[in-house]
Amino acid sequence: MNLLCIPLYNTAEKWQEIERNTIKRLKPKIDRIKASFSGDERFMILQTFYRQNHYHPAYALRSAFGLLLQIPFFIAAYSWISSLETLKGAPYLFIKNLSEPDSLLSIGGISINVLPVLMTALNVISGILYTKGFPLKDKIQVFGISALFLILLYNSPSALVIYWTFNNIFSLFRNIFKNIKTGKKQIIAHAGFSSLLIFISIYLLFFYQGNISLRIIVSVFCIIITFFTWMINFFRRYNSGSLFRKISDCFPRNRLSLFILSIAAVWILSGLFLPARLIASSPQEFCFIDEYTTPFYFIINTLLQSMGFFFLWPLLIYLLFKKHQRLFSVIAPVILFWALLNTFLFSGSYGLISLEMVFERDVNHSLAEIAINTAALAIIASIVYLLYRIKKEKIINTIIGICAVSMFCLSIIDLYTINSEFNEVNKFKSVSTDTINIPKPLFYLSKTGRNTVIINLDRAISAYIPYIFEENPKLLESYSGFVYYPNTVSFNGHTRIAVPPLFGGYEYTPLEMNRRNAVPLVDKHNEALLLMPGIFSKTGYTVTVTDPPYPNYSEKGDLSIFDSYTNVFATITDSVYTKSWLNEHNLSFASKSQILRRNLFWYGLFRISPLALRRGLYLQGDWCSADLSKKITLTIDGYAVLDYLPKLTGIKNDTENTVLIMTNNTTHENSFLQAPDYRPAVSISNYGSSPFKKFASYHVNAASINRLGEWFDFLKSQDVWDNTRIILVSDHGAGPYDHRAGANFPVKINLPFNVEQLNPLLLVKDFMARGNLITDSSFMSNADVPYLTFKNQIENPINPFTGNAISTAMKSNPLYIAISGTNRIENKKSNIFILDPKKDYYVHSNIFNSNNWEKAEQ
Repeated sequence: MNLLCIPLYNTAEKWQEIERNTIKRLKPKIDRIKASFSGDERFMILQTFYRQNHYHPAYALRSAFGLLLQIPFFIAAYSWISSLETLKGAPYLFIKNLSEPDSLLSIGGISINVLPVLMTALNVISGILYTKGFPLKDKIQVFGISALFLILLYNSPSALVIYWTFNNIFSLFRNIFKNIKTGKKQIIAHAGFSSLLIFISIYLLFFYQGNISLRIIVSVFCIIITFFTWMINFFRRYNSGSLFRKISDCFPRNRLSLFILSIAAVWILSGLFLPARLIASSPQEFCFIDEYTTPFYFIINTLLQSMGFFFLWPLLIYLLFKKHQRLFSVIAPVILFWALLNTFLFSGSYGLISLEMVFERDVNHSLAEIAINTAALAIIASIVYLLYRIKKEKIINTIIGICAVSMFCLSIIDLYTINSEFNEVNKFKSVSTDTINIPKPLFYLSKTGRNTVIINLDRAISAYIPYIFEENPKLLESYSGFVYYPNTVSFNGHTRIAVPPLFGGYEYTPLEMNRRNAVPLVDKHNEALLLMPGIFSKTGYTVTVTDPPYPNYSEKGDLSIFDSYTNVFATITDSVYTKSWLNEHNLSFASKSQILRRNLFWYGLFRISPLALRRGLYLQGDWCSADLSKKITLTIDGYAVLDYLPKLTGIKNDTENTVLIMTNNTTHENSFLQAPDYRPAVSISNYGSSPFKKFASYHVNAASINRLGEWFDFLKSQDVWDNTRIILVSDHGAGPYDHRAGANFPVKINLPFNVEQLNPLLLVKDFMARGNLITDSSFMSNADVPYLTFKNQIENPINPFTGNAISTAMKSNPLYIAISGTNRIENKKSNIFILDPKKDYYVHSNIFNSNNWEKAEQ
């Protein structure tokens, strides 16, 4: 940042020099006026004197501009480093704890912090060089500020003092460099800059161990910059600037309006259009986040952040550097067109993005993709230059205007969509999480009646199960009586299409739902959610349903669909116990709203950036953050429920039959947890011994299986194990999209889609089942769940909505698997899923044999 701000520092010093020279020139006359006059007469004469010399006392603030530049960086560093959890207890060289004052000396039991003194000494040396020839007033100001920083930072964390010390070292070298003669100064600066870039290139290519493609890209970029700086220096020296004068002759005349229009368009694109488009894709997910009711807060916050970054700062720089305003007026439109090109033509395919702003797939581009993107950007820049060259800048103005108006209008449409969805979800606002909810029995199991438990672990990965038990063999005892079905298929890779078969059976597969094209999809989705609770409650069972997925196609849970069913209790548990759990375990993590407030801005910047920069901006989901341990609040929203299951479970001695149908999102939100028990922690020191220990999805799957194992031990201790049927299932699986993944995914099959995403978890324990965990490779699907649930409980179960028997007969033929299909909640007026038979497949027998998959449309 100091290197980037050197032009600003230089401008500030020029202003300070102008101020000093002006005061030096006017001072004798000012002193005479003050000596000869007093009161109002002195004031009037001084004002007249200032006006005659085109000076105003307020101009004295120009001398403080250099200090004002440093204040934002100091405040940011102070607030960030002072509260950085990663530094706690972290040693560095001779410093024992970076989060505490250094206390390097001890005299008579009194600790003395050496680093602040060293920092101040460097500050004084730098000030002596800087204020050489300055009046006493300016020298006092510089040394007074040094003393002030000594007081402010004396008891600050040593990491912060180290940061500010190196900042002072940079200032010292800058002041030394400033005193070098102009000719030598340019040569030294150019040689130093080139040497730095060459050093970076050599280090990345031959020493740094990282992504080879990214290393090559950065190295080539550094070499190109080095080459062009030497070429520019050559032309300036030997061509008398004629080439640059020819180039600048084509620069636009209406500089300010063109510059403002361009940066305003970039601001709208990054700060309004992209966040609004993202939130509009699923508005209900962004409603009632922490204390923020409406999603509009996050859009406004991002809009203000982008205004500072893309509008206010560029405008300030433009006004400060008058000599370069023509150049800026060309650069701004080029940046805008680059941003548009990257946003719409090079959007990238990264899958879904979670509320914690983590993509489903890793951000990675081949060298060929980056080369194509870079070539396209170069062509855009050349076209803009050519249009200026032939005096067609009006074309550019028109294009920019059309783009800005179009993006603004599209944003208004998205805002209208968001508002409509918010009004809808506001009708059935979920349980508030503003207060701490103490866990107490939410459902009851009977000691003598029959208990049926179906737990849908959203996006749980079946292939991890053997490795979880291998890592923790004690779990085998907890899971006694279970049968593991690895050869299980789901009908789509996303919840919205994959959930109906799980809860409703084979009549609610995508193909079967489309055949009933006279019924709205939302009604068929509700039918699937109501099928098991309705049949059980009609037979006299007491049914508890928690967190049903998208009832009435709502994100936040429109539980009104259960209102007409007696003996059915529906509730929301996700995020309800988060604050209670965090308080109980004395842990603090970034909230969902904090993550959104920070990373929505980075998301906009990411989308408009060239492909070569995106991996560095995204940083595997950390978005340029050095604090990697904060973003697991969404995981804890579901994890707390699983951890509290013993407290949420009541036990009765009566003969009442009960059913629990639960959906839990712990496995959906990838986070690293502390092994071997896989529990949330601020700092992860143990990743476990699994081959997939660097897969965040493995951690959350292992955590879920471990916590459920503890609940199963509780059920055994309460004598409700043998009379309880348990089905653990997921709506779909997931692929190897983890960040920092360091091992091969267990599922390996040569098909043009991720079979692992269509391979859901299925673990079943029947009544009275005991013994070792059994693996059964029978061909299954998660649409078998209703049949397995009713088996030997409900005789000849009939779907109350269609009148058809609930069976698994459809498995005798190949199953239609919808590889296509949108993940968005369908329009409530839509009757069918939009499927593409050219992308979809039929499968039979063994899903891990590619020969068993056949295209739906040959």
